Amino acid sequence: MSTLDATISMLEAMPEDARIKVFEFTQQLFTSRKPANPFIPASTKQVLSDLAESRRQIDAGEGLDMEEALHQLGKQHGLL
Repeated sequence: MSTLDATISMLEAMPEDARIKVFEFTQQLFTSRKPANPFIPASTKQVLSDLAESRRQIDAGEGLDMEEALHQLGKQHGLL
């Protein structure tokens, strides 16, 4: 069963009032005035500045070990 089929099946099994709530929520997603991307585009100057800072931190030994960082994120979000 595809994700679409499963979703339709779930919607069909819902009571009418729950389906209306799902419809209203979905409608809000499409009519919201918020931009689809919440992040402001960075300028070239900002990207290069961030890159220089990142390189400085790595050279100073301030970087994180990726395996440890991922492990901490996993524990923090209940994935481990």
